[in-house]
Amino acid sequence: MSGKIMDNVVIYRREDLSSVIQARPGEKKLGEAMAFLQNGEGLEALPSYSARGVRFVLLGIPESIGPMANYGKCCTEFGWKVFLDSFLNMQSNRFLRGENILCLGHVNTRELNAATSALSLVDPRYIEKLRTLCSKLDGTVWPAIRSIADADLVPVVVGGGHNNAYPILKGLSGSRRYAEGIQAVNCDPHADFRPLEGRHSGNGFSYAFEEGLLKRYFVFGLHESYNSEKVMEDMEEKRDIGYSSFDTEADVALHLQRASAFLGEADLPVGIEVDMDSMIDMPSSAMTPSGFRVEEVRLFVRAMASQFRIAYLHLPEGAPVPGTRDEAVAGKTLAYIVHDFVKSCRV
Repeated sequence: MSGKIMDNVVIYRREDLSSVIQARPGEKKLGEAMAFLQNGEGLEALPSYSARGVRFVLLGIPESIGPMANYGKCCTEFGWKVFLDSFLNMQSNRFLRGENILCLGHVNTRELNAATSALSLVDPRYIEKLRTLCSKLDGTVWPAIRSIADADLVPVVVGGGHNNAYPILKGLSGSRRYAEGIQAVNCDPHADFRPLEGRHSGNGFSYAFEEGLLKRYFVFGLHESYNSEKVMEDMEEKRDIGYSSFDTEADVALHLQRASAFLGEADLPVGIEVDMDSMIDMPSSAMTPSGFRVEEVRLFVRAMASQFRIAYLHLPEGAPVPGTRDEAVAGKTLAYIVHDFVKSCRV
């Protein structure tokens, strides 16, 4: 996407997306209805949009550094683009008009992505170097998130790996808006609570919890066979961490009951995390044949967003292969989830 780089964010103007928005006579698309920053404006202008009724800010993170640093694969850098292609072309109508959404742009990851591409797979320090780059990415992401929160706006972050949960929580926790702390609910087969061994997509929540950025944490639909004994022990020894097991609770309503009960124990704002790996056959960094249906994840998002005071929505790990049907599947799924969230969200 074209745009001007300001404050480590590539800022979009409406004209930058003119080739994406498919205008049609007699109709209005969300891309035509939502707000964009004007020429010369950067993140410092966000409070003025909040004053005008904007409540949600779309921000992309096109990277696959975190998943690769976790011995995973690439393509999570394409999640943001396919989401925009679908979401901007949804109808602006009585169900969601879009005027309360601002499409900000994406985190500037160009140099970090180039540095990742330049690494050699045979380098014995390959993983170590990826984790160093992931840490540098953290430092690029969290200031943008803090600017959004300081403007009393809710970030909707799409694309990249689940490593970005850490800088999202860091940015929000440093904002005056969330001085009391944040709890998160993560729809994910994996707890992403791996050891503090250098930053990657598998330890965003363990780093955030260790540093006090995440006060309470619930994993929604954890897969028992894909979390190590060490991870389970580390989680279960902490009273402020809970989970529901996908393997033992077949009815999504039971997962919702457990999550709601856990989150309701504390009067803290909630961050909603949806790892695309949680859905059956979704193009993602760890695609699974066994998981929630898209409709169940949409129900999860609507239930959480309508029930609690919400701090953010994060949709990582979508990994559509360019030029394949993955793009439409991942893009439309991401768009549906964001649509549900904005309609349902308590802010």
